[in-house]
Amino acid sequence: MNKKFLNVILFSALMVGSAGTFVSCKDYDDDINGLQEQIDANKKQIDDILAAINGKKFIESYTPVEGGYLLTFAGGETLTIKNGAQGAQGEKGDQGLQGIQGPKGETGATIVPKFKVDAENYWMISVDEGETYEYVLNDAGQKIKAKGADGTNVDVEEVVGNYVKVDEEGYICIGEYRTSFKYNVNIPSMIYNEKDGTMQVTIDGQSYTLLMEGSAFNGLQTIVYRKQAADDARDYAVAYQLYYPQDRTDTDTLFAAVPAKASFKVYPSKFSKSDAELFFSETYQTRAAELPKLSVLDWDFDKEQEGVIWVKMAPENLVPNYDYATSLDVKMYGQYVSASDYFNVKSERVSTRDIHNVRVNAEKEIKISFFQNSQATHNVGSFDYKATYNLNDSINAALGNNLNVLLADADIQYEQKFELIDENADMDLWGVTIKKGIFDAEKVAKEGILAVKEELQPSAIDEYAVVKVTTTVKSQVKDVHDLVIYNYVLVQAKRPEVEQSVETIQLSPLGDATFNLGYKTSTQIVKLDVRAFETAIGGRDILTRDFGSSIVWPLYKAQYNESKELTGYEQAFNSIENYPAVTRWSVDVPVNADEAFVWFKKAQGNATDSLFLFIGPKTKVEKNTFYLMWRNVRHNGIYTPYAVENRIDNKFFITTINDLAVTRSFDATVKEEYSAQTIIGKWNADKTKYTLESNSFSDMYIIKPADAVAKYNLDANKQNAYVKELMNKGQLTFNNNTYTVKFEPSVDVAKVKELKIDIYDTEVHKDNFYRTDTWTVKSPLQDFKNTANLGKHYDPTLAKGTVIKFQELAATAWKNLVLKDYIDQTIVSYKNKQLTEAANAAGLYRTKDTSTGLKFTTNTEGWTINENNELVCNIDPTGTVYTKTVTVTVSYKHDWGTTSFNFTIEVIRDVKP
Repeated sequence: MNKKFLNVILFSALMVGSAGTFVSCKDYDDDINGLQEQIDANKKQIDDILAAINGKKFIESYTPVEGGYLLTFAGGETLTIKNGAQGAQGEKGDQGLQGIQGPKGETGATIVPKFKVDAENYWMISVDEGETYEYVLNDAGQKIKAKGADGTNVDVEEVVGNYVKVDEEGYICIGEYRTSFKYNVNIPSMIYNEKDGTMQVTIDGQSYTLLMEGSAFNGLQTIVYRKQAADDARDYAVAYQLYYPQDRTDTDTLFAAVPAKASFKVYPSKFSKSDAELFFSETYQTRAAELPKLSVLDWDFDKEQEGVIWVKMAPENLVPNYDYATSLDVKMYGQYVSASDYFNVKSERVSTRDIHNVRVNAEKEIKISFFQNSQATHNVGSFDYKATYNLNDSINAALGNNLNVLLADADIQYEQKFELIDENADMDLWGVTIKKGIFDAEKVAKEGILAVKEELQPSAIDEYAVVKVTTTVKSQVKDVHDLVIYNYVLVQAKRPEVEQSVETIQLSPLGDATFNLGYKTSTQIVKLDVRAFETAIGGRDILTRDFGSSIVWPLYKAQYNESKELTGYEQAFNSIENYPAVTRWSVDVPVNADEAFVWFKKAQGNATDSLFLFIGPKTKVEKNTFYLMWRNVRHNGIYTPYAVENRIDNKFFITTINDLAVTRSFDATVKEEYSAQTIIGKWNADKTKYTLESNSFSDMYIIKPADAVAKYNLDANKQNAYVKELMNKGQLTFNNNTYTVKFEPSVDVAKVKELKIDIYDTEVHKDNFYRTDTWTVKSPLQDFKNTANLGKHYDPTLAKGTVIKFQELAATAWKNLVLKDYIDQTIVSYKNKQLTEAANAAGLYRTKDTSTGLKFTTNTEGWTINENNELVCNIDPTGTVYTKTVTVTVSYKHDWGTTSFNFTIEVIRDVKP
């Protein structure tokens, strides 16, 4: 009998190529449909096949189609089976017969071979739907005789079963024989067993047995190897031989041989164990050696997973560390044989040096491997000081040397015990300080559970326990001692961590204080409610633990994009130049302009802590919300400033000052001495010169705040037409440096009336406009005072041409008449029976030719004023008695207009009574 050995590289490639038929070692679903969730290729049709198996459907007929087969079930349901790719031309049998032709390249035509045994128990095959049969020959050209599993021929009819199959290279095999018939590997193989009434379908290397109509087949229809590793290259069922190495004994000494173990998904999921026989008919090695062999030591149903069996297998003639491929066969009721897909197996020779205590996580993954019998400690974790730490779940033992397999997973028998090292120890011994009497030593020894003694729990926070771990690996060889290894591990009792959370709290001013502040040129201090703040964050110690006696928080503000979406935070004020010392009083803390920050100061003794908001002098703040910055925490997808972290509760406090505003209220008030808001002009010191100009407007206003700068402007567009004309002629100018207005004569102040002066904050700009004030412009001369009418004048000879010297007639009426300026100088007065201009008047107020001084005029009909300022009658009075009231205007025309008054004289042609 010739046995073919598969090349491991080829087999690995086949395994990878057929990954769709494997089940992940972590997938423990309870049914076959769940198993198929891990299949990547041909998943739909495999699901359909399994559904047909689970539904106990019978095939009524089958028809070859392009690239596969069409199965029709009783009841009319159909199922098409394809690999999804057209096959190549099939290979002709080596024995020179017709063989089995694969589908042609273009049409992909397929056939279903049929097998049976003749009367002398020789295998025969039909490739034409049973029309003709030919014998199946071995490599030597000899007919192959059917054999039973026990090596006899007595149960030939029963042996046929599912023992006819297709191997990885596409050859059809009869038991252990590879025939010369090769299948097209691009098309799922189908083999019809007439005896059992079964149709075996092979897709991607995995076989499924469907029942033909009327079949009485009672074997396993599916046996699927369950992967033990996600990576195919590391997926092995491993047997271990544990040795003491030669340097520890005279020779390498075996002390434990551990069989390999594998699990399989089967259907039906329940069957009679007593009627099942398990064996390995094919085990292939990569290189020539003695014939490798696997024997079943034990097997059973998995108690936790329905439809799963486990098998322990003992290797023979397996070269250590070499890779083998094998397949599990199950024969039911002594006649129905089913085979699993191929899987890898190997034997590992392991030195006792490669057995270690290890730290594992909750998934039993090895995280740390400890050196054997080392005095060093390994920090393996921490636990809630009020709870317990299960050493059994954290500490384990494993095979090293790149194997990284837990002893339990390798079925290696061992015991592990824990011992608390309960003694005072300093840093030199364990690397940390150990305090005696905190942990429960008895609970560690009996249960492998580490716990703090209840009465000492508060004092155990952050304390360490040292536990000695001793692992004893049991020898399976008589007179060979057990392997004992030990290590020390550290476990820390800690305050329990809680899930991170973020909370926002608002600082509030104390008492009547407010965040709505007025602008000042000095530092402003707002006292904050420190008790409310300390309560909100969980206690005063939260602050003092992290910050000690003092902490300063700069203030930040939110940033937004054009869509008003929050994008981050930026520093709101200038960086702090002088951080306050804890010994300073708040009033002595130096704060610069455009600085703002919050300062916490721990009090001494039982006094209350302090919390202040400082705002530097001359600092304006637009109303906003400001964030105290210590560090950033990611909150709602944005890194956000927080002020305090409560590490006990794992809580971050975003701390804000809401609606803080420092408003700079600009104001300009006319000083009291200028409250009349009148421009009269200026005289020189000896009162001989006069100019019509204003004082500086900057001197006539009180500006708030004190550091504010007001700017003034004379806007022509706001003035009357006459003023505009003066400005255009240059007779009215505004000095932008001195903020004064000045007139050049001649100007009629009566037409000027007033000026509109604009006031601005800081600069003359529309955004800085404050208001427009009205200033009245007056002549430097006052009105005539003590004027009076001259009463009745009788003249019985009144006639045309009569002259009346009215000034002489005014001696009594005008004796106190006077025209003065606003510095009380007399400009015109009644002297020597006539109105007379003062000697200095012309030099002060009549500097222009047009300023003609005193003038008398009348508009009364029939009367005029002659060159001597006398009243002349220009008409012939009529009537017996002539009476006429004549109105005379007295004018004084000067550089700044005309000052005048009217008087009357009643002229009567008659004798004075």
